[in-house]
Amino acid sequence: MKQFHMIAAVVAVISLVSPTLAQSEFEAVLCEAAEAGSVIELVYDKDESKDCLPRRLDVHQVGIGNNGQLYLHGWQTRGCTNGRDYESERIFRFDKIRSVEVIEGAFGERSQSVKDEGWDGCIGSNCFIDRNICE
Repeated sequence: MKQFHMIAAVVAVISLVSPTLAQSEFEAVLCEAAEAGSVIELVYDKDESKDCLPRRLDVHQVGIGNNGQLYLHGWQTRGCTNGRDYESERIFRFDKIRSVEVIEGAFGERSQSVKDEGWDGCIGSNCFIDRNICE
């Protein structure tokens, strides 16, 4: 019976740690991009099944949400929403990022002004970022 309890405890600890390990796969490259003011191409969640081109994003910040998960905040210049591209401020959960590639490019004027203003962890009235890791 003792062995069963130990195995259950080990499984519980691994299940708590695993999401954190999976989330951190892109943290270093995204923090470097945020600090250097780089542009990335991002494949997110179900983009591939929708035959979308990779999203283009100016990386502004990486932060930890109130739920403990890692998030990417930036300015999207090419999206994957109903087949149309649009520029907007966006937040992406790390656990739904499928791939990231830093590409040549520079922030647009609107994106740079949003980054220069700083970010309080909110988009509209939806505030869920606890703290920034890098920007």
